Amino acid sequence: MTKFYELSPEKRRALLSQEGIELDEIEPTVLHELDQLSENVIGQLRLPVGVVQNLLVNNKSYLVPMVTEEPSVVAAANHGANLFAQNHGVKAHSQRDGIYGQIVLQENSGFVQANLQRELPNLIAKANTKFHSLVAHGGGVRQIDVQETTGQLVFLRVLVDPAESMGANRVNSILEFMAGELSSFPGISCKLFAILSNYPSQFTEAKVELDVATVGGVATAKRIALLSQIGEVDPYRAVTNNKGIMNGVDGVLLATGNDVRAIEAACGVWANNKGHYQSLSKWTVENDKLLGKIALPLAIGTVGGSISARKDVQQNFRLLGKHISSAELANVIAAIGLANNLAALLAIATKGIQAGHMKLQARNIVANLEATAEEKEQVKERMSAANKYSVSDAKCFLAKIREENNASRN
Repeated sequence: MTKFYELSPEKRRALLSQEGIELDEIEPTVLHELDQLSENVIGQLRLPVGVVQNLLVNNKSYLVPMVTEEPSVVAAANHGANLFAQNHGVKAHSQRDGIYGQIVLQENSGFVQANLQRELPNLIAKANTKFHSLVAHGGGVRQIDVQETTGQLVFLRVLVDPAESMGANRVNSILEFMAGELSSFPGISCKLFAILSNYPSQFTEAKVELDVATVGGVATAKRIALLSQIGEVDPYRAVTNNKGIMNGVDGVLLATGNDVRAIEAACGVWANNKGHYQSLSKWTVENDKLLGKIALPLAIGTVGGSISARKDVQQNFRLLGKHISSAELANVIAAIGLANNLAALLAIATKGIQAGHMKLQARNIVANLEATAEEKEQVKERMSAANKYSVSDAKCFLAKIREENNASRN
């Protein structure tokens, strides 16, 4: 019997339909394109691409695509970016030494660490010869460290420069090759595993210096700094602060075809780098200036894998500038994270965050009303004017509008 994953996407859809599952229509060409990207494909999930205008980073203005279904995230990023642009923008720097991989080998009584240590330069040379195309693009194996030996296991940490790509598949191939080379080394019994690590690497730092007048004065700036201080000691505040940062970061990662899960995992570890969980950003007030900074592990790419294969992702790179480098993109992503963070802290420090959220979410509530386009627009206007944003409020406004319209016709 043919397995589900071996079927064409049309036959998978037909099977599901036979089980009584109603599937949305999808263009055949789109379905087959998506089938090349994933497993057991039967359809698509569409998400909007919003744009952040004039994100000024290192004196260059960017149009930044963000993929999210939450309008407040894009609005917040634009607000933060606008405040940054009024103050000479963001200064950012990306350090891209490489990403880590691990090789763990089982040893026997014949293992001598010094002998393995002497072999490592030759192993690096062999790997870089084998994977010469990566070296030709500026990458390659940079370093191997023997982390520890336990009497049973040998832990090797390998640093690989993936050049302009995310590098996960390439790094795994390199590690498997190196582990194979070491499998016959004296004192090594076998390989336990050889795989990349998502431990934080490829760090990017972004900084801003804002005149306090930009955020409404020194009192507001000090409240933002106080919120930041609380995030350094209180994990309940810190995790919410970091979620706001990742709202922006994830939006750009999705838009550029990068691995959201890997960056989320690395940022989660990095938030604990001082022994306790804390905010990834820091805000202080000095000499009537609000200073903000953020450091994020951003092992991202601009080429390879699904990045090059997806037309929707390539459109987003045209917004950013199709020749943008991985380091430059990382600078942009960190700056967006800081912009979303500032907008959230500013809202909390002043009017509160919920009012703005609900105003933007009103469009989602109105979209679900069974009403004409004109009626929906009128409902949205009345919700905003009355500062009432619940589903029941929307239905009441709709009923009132229809009552008024019927009265005017009589």
